[in-house]
Amino acid sequence: MTTPSNQEPGEEAGGEEQENQRPRDWRRLRGSKRPSSDSVDQAGTPQPRVETSDEELSQPLISFFEPALELVATYSGPLILAGIVGLVTGIVIVAFVSSMRLYGYIDIAIGGLLLGGVGSVLFSNVLAAFVSRTGRYGANTLILVGAFTGIVIVANVVSFENNSRMDVTATNQFSLGNRTKEVLSTLSEDVRATAFYKDEKDTDSSELVLRRNKVLNTLEEFDSRTSKFSYRVVDPDLKPEIVSKYFGARPTSFVSEIIVIEGMGSSRFDVLRRTDANYTELEQDLVTSTLVATGSEKKLIYFLSGHGERDIDGGTPDGYAAVRLGLESDNYQVQELNWGLTEEDVEVPLDAALLVIAGPTSSLPEAHKFALDQYLEGVRPDGTLRREHGRMIFLAEPDSPVSFKSFFANWGLMISTGYIRDVDSSVPGLPQTLNLQRFPDSDDPNNPALDIISPKGEPLRNVSMAGATSINLMPHDLILGILPLAETSTNSYLITDPDRTDPITNAGVDSDRRGPFVPAVLVRSVGQMGSQPPASQPDPSEISDIIVFGDSDFLSNSSYNQGSGSDLFLNSANFLVGDFSLVSIRPKVFGFREFFLDANEYDFVRFSSWLFLPGLMGLMAALVWWVRR
Repeated sequence: MTTPSNQEPGEEAGGEEQENQRPRDWRRLRGSKRPSSDSVDQAGTPQPRVETSDEELSQPLISFFEPALELVATYSGPLILAGIVGLVTGIVIVAFVSSMRLYGYIDIAIGGLLLGGVGSVLFSNVLAAFVSRTGRYGANTLILVGAFTGIVIVANVVSFENNSRMDVTATNQFSLGNRTKEVLSTLSEDVRATAFYKDEKDTDSSELVLRRNKVLNTLEEFDSRTSKFSYRVVDPDLKPEIVSKYFGARPTSFVSEIIVIEGMGSSRFDVLRRTDANYTELEQDLVTSTLVATGSEKKLIYFLSGHGERDIDGGTPDGYAAVRLGLESDNYQVQELNWGLTEEDVEVPLDAALLVIAGPTSSLPEAHKFALDQYLEGVRPDGTLRREHGRMIFLAEPDSPVSFKSFFANWGLMISTGYIRDVDSSVPGLPQTLNLQRFPDSDDPNNPALDIISPKGEPLRNVSMAGATSINLMPHDLILGILPLAETSTNSYLITDPDRTDPITNAGVDSDRRGPFVPAVLVRSVGQMGSQPPASQPDPSEISDIIVFGDSDFLSNSSYNQGSGSDLFLNSANFLVGDFSLVSIRPKVFGFREFFLDANEYDFVRFSSWLFLPGLMGLMAALVWWVRR
């Protein structure tokens, strides 16, 4: 075989060998020196390059993607940084900003796509980084960090589901009573407490901040005991819709330091009425409201009978069946307390949240009077103390028995003889029927009777009372507060003759007494007249509350739904039994335990706390250096 003159022997073989050694992978081909499209012979004459069939098939595809891939490789650093930022910010948004969770997922997807794209383009570099010695160490470190993080997460999940709390205070300040634990462990439905408080930074009073923290700490204790109890703190100014759910049209400025306990299944709720201003019996009050909201227990209201009182089961026009139904609709349990006229060993039951005496017509025996006095004073017949002083509603009439009038006179309440004739405000055609329109100022947030006359921000409408009498007051040292609930106009008169409707005005001493008069009043007292005044401010549980209405007909079946008379009575009952406790839980006594030290002991504690730990760390550092030197 002859060799061409212009080609050395072995040149063809070398060319073929060089062609075979050319990298086929586009990643390596991009990094190596690629031959030009036209080859040049030794004489300098360009010769067309002969390409293989494989290159002719793959060249257009590579040419199409190669600029984009080279662009990704050039800006790989910023793209990786953007991907990491996208992943981190997306995870943070998903974890902490629930309202933007969708955008967080989008952020995570974009970050993952950026990192995945750069990794696939630079796959050989990534693989080399992991295969190298440094990469292996880095991968090992990442695996160890991931394993440690996983162990920590699993440990936290297990601890969250199986946690226990320990009270290390000397007087068990943060321990709940056994009765509380029993109630929480047997909840029949989910319960949520809503505490209406302004934000702490918007509160100027330090005492209010302390009370707020105490409430939240106690709610946290309840929440930690069971998964069925939860709580939330609501600023009434920022969430007026939540205020209106529980309190109707009442302005948000009136809603402060109020706790509402709600049964989530039954949608029944109870407004917690704190026992005192400092929440000394907060745990007891919370348990009571929880029992009421879940329907586990109900507060008992007794109607006294045996002295000609109204019949709570009577369906006749003068019966009180409608009153009973109204109280039971408010989640109370109503029972009759029958005392025979000849019975002497009588007692108001210990579970009585309220005692109602509705329109008696016969006299009150001395034994019964003594039992009622003991109930209001919080004393049992054997001399032991009841849990709380009594609460009572009396529905009088102009001709109420003298024995009943004498009983209430001992508590500072004088029930008049005769009916009120209000010339300016009476029912048309019925001059003896009052049309009460004057109630205490409902715009005063400090008015204690606000929950009676305007419980949900809607003032009472007209209250009709047929033949109502006036309630006069005899203030004395044992009366803590007198709150008129309704008042007649100035053009009203007290007429003793039930058959006369025209008042006598110009007859001197024979003229009818002119008003205004009070046909409904609330009196708060610590004892009857003649008792020893207390030496200090009494506890709320030592206060007796009595509400007297000058009429009993306005609650009869025939008049129950006329005007706001039924609302006035039901609101009064709610007010009186609001802070009555269904359980008795002793409040925690805070004991101040001071650490007494002399001068030497004080110096030892101070200097050891300054030098002990730093010195110990220094010794350990010196030991490590000595071992590794």
